Amino acid sequence: MHRPTICLTAALLALATGLSPASPVDTPIDIQHHTRPAVYAGQQVIQVTPTTRHQLDQALALAEGIWSERVGIGPIELQVTRDSLDDYRALGLNPIVLIDDLQQQADLDWQRIVRADQLAQAQPLNNNRGTSPHDENWFTNFKQYSEINTYINDLAAARPSIASVSSIGNSIEGRAINAITITAPDAPGNLAADRPAIVFNGCQHAREWVSPMTVTYIASRLVDGFGDGAEVDQLLSSVRFVIVPVVNPDGYVYSWSTERFWRKNRRDIVGSSDFGVDLNRNWGYEWGGEGASAFPFDETYHGTAPFSEPETSAMVALADQLGEHLVAHIDYHSYSQLILWPFGYATGVTTPEPDRTIFDNLSTDMSDLMVASGGVFYDPIQSVDLYPAAGDSSDWYYGDRGATSFTIELRPNSSFPGFDLPPAEILPTAHENWPAAILFAQRTTQPLSIGGDQPGVVASDTPVPVSVTITDGIATLDTATPTLNVRIGTSDAIEVFPMTNAGGGVFTADLPATICGAIIHFSFSATTTEGQVINFPALGTFDAITESAIEMFADNMETNTGWIVGAPGDSATTGVWERANPEGTAAQPEDDASASGTLCWITQAAAGSSVGSFDIDGGATTLTSPSLDATGFTGDAVLSYMRWYSNNAGASPNEDEMQVLISNNDGASWATLETVTENAGQWVEKRFTISDTLTPTNQMHVRFVASDLINGSIVEAGVDDLKLLDIGCPDTGSAADINGDGILDIFDVFAYLDLFNNGNLLADFTGDGSLDIFDVFAFLDAFNAG
Repeated sequence: MHRPTICLTAALLALATGLSPASPVDTPIDIQHHTRPAVYAGQQVIQVTPTTRHQLDQALALAEGIWSERVGIGPIELQVTRDSLDDYRALGLNPIVLIDDLQQQADLDWQRIVRADQLAQAQPLNNNRGTSPHDENWFTNFKQYSEINTYINDLAAARPSIASVSSIGNSIEGRAINAITITAPDAPGNLAADRPAIVFNGCQHAREWVSPMTVTYIASRLVDGFGDGAEVDQLLSSVRFVIVPVVNPDGYVYSWSTERFWRKNRRDIVGSSDFGVDLNRNWGYEWGGEGASAFPFDETYHGTAPFSEPETSAMVALADQLGEHLVAHIDYHSYSQLILWPFGYATGVTTPEPDRTIFDNLSTDMSDLMVASGGVFYDPIQSVDLYPAAGDSSDWYYGDRGATSFTIELRPNSSFPGFDLPPAEILPTAHENWPAAILFAQRTTQPLSIGGDQPGVVASDTPVPVSVTITDGIATLDTATPTLNVRIGTSDAIEVFPMTNAGGGVFTADLPATICGAIIHFSFSATTTEGQVINFPALGTFDAITESAIEMFADNMETNTGWIVGAPGDSATTGVWERANPEGTAAQPEDDASASGTLCWITQAAAGSSVGSFDIDGGATTLTSPSLDATGFTGDAVLSYMRWYSNNAGASPNEDEMQVLISNNDGASWATLETVTENAGQWVEKRFTISDTLTPTNQMHVRFVASDLINGSIVEAGVDDLKLLDIGCPDTGSAADINGDGILDIFDVFAYLDLFNNGNLLADFTGDGSLDIFDVFAFLDAFNAG
């Protein structure tokens, strides 16, 4: 990848921009008592489609603001006064109204924030955080500038060996622009200052509130994940992450206090009544070109010169400080669900090869991960294919510094709700962007990208398939080299198994059959075409304990075994639970979860004429299992079931939930087993050890309460394949009873010798991971002892 000479220095930028005033003291707004002024009365959001430059210029001149990230010929979304609609029609633009009453929309947005804040105050959200630096519940509502700074400072305080917070500069009003740097401590021959650096930033545009939340979430997961092995450790030992949650603090504060949909910074334009520069048109690469405006009243006003604003100057000073170590960057925005890669500064501009193919492949793979994580598609395209936009950050990081740089437009994919994303959408957005950020870091800094979730518990006495995904990073994989490396128990012997290329970068192999209660230590290795060996995890191994799982009860829902629909308080008018073969919709499965069978419990099986025809409406619907006997188990009594849940469609997505409750006294009282909010887009298996919640009895019941309590939600739920499992390593008598018939005789000796001669580790009676004469002696001791 090309890496031009750095042409601007932090010192020159500081001289050019002058000194910022002292940083103001920012006290968070009192959400419960703050009233924002009604600045959007009589305004709407519309879509028009200019077909000429003249039409575009006239459309923009009439607008109060621009909601599209990029502006050009073709569909654009504009904030306008209701009175201007006739003017747009006179231009032949035929406006489509997307938001009829913008003030009402802003008020509803604030009401959601107030409601979430009330819930937080009524039930403190961090009481289960424990010693973990990461607080998942912190991300259930949008946070103000000062709260974000407090959170990243808390992260650094919790893990000072890997995280530190510093100010990279001040805003036009003197607020600190803070960055958190995350990397592992210095190691011999591996100093933190010498590692490649990746910059993630959010909130160049003030109104894009989900952006700083997503960036802060990535920082939080990185800090929390260090020391847990696998991908995060591997990255932090070789990469510096520099994360700037809020590039535009003045605009962000103003969007909370006064104008929810404010975009620019808060520069007072001399000689004008206008305020603000669009920071993402103020970067120096091809500054002042297409898609940027020279007029201060425009939303895309590019400023008086490249880096005229202290906010962008601070970011370029950070890049100067990182120097040649800066290799990659992502600028997070909203909305539209896009992954944009450079260039984008002019119509017809092309990205040189091989970078174009590299960017295309990487963005596509990131998009695939996002779909797998959250069920939501992010369109991976070159920036200019959307619209030209000169002077943006990604073009500068790539064009001036030679770094791989993407712009990610977060949820939603349309102007409704647009920038007014409900608080319940924060975590789904963050969750789907987390694995994509990890993949981006791996592919831009590591020789190979190796990843994949690994089991911590596996079935005993049978081979267990495992897999990893291996793709090229900054080197090329030799596809013949991936191996699974296994060590059993305390043995020093490592057995190496070649992996099978299953296609799509996925490689598979089997963990060997191992006796119950043993610990399997395993790792993966792969080699580049240059001969560099990469291990996953980088240090240590994955560890899985083997256990036996005996099915004590199973209900595949093909017959009604005594389930009850309905409970006091139910009020749902549609979407009531029924046992049926579901008809597929965008929110409901086409099939049940069973490998063989057709029926499941579903919240009204019919598809209807639209996705919302027969979803849950009007309140709750309850499904209660028959009585279950969880007594007499030799190991742990474990409840297992398959569930479906969808709540990410409609006008108020992700506002509802499904409660799963459990009782051990025939329903006299109930305890919460889980609260379901995820939208997996597939059947999900869940397992719970009953004793973690209640004492197992012979009067167990499980209850699924799905509800639609917020107008506009599309809620569907399903339950299938409920089981009770006896999990552990039960005492089956003598370990020497190899054939399991309860009798010790010559046939057990023959069976043992067969295992031993075939190299099966079930014959490893000393538990050292290898087979030798001492295992035979140990078997004979067990046989003779009866």
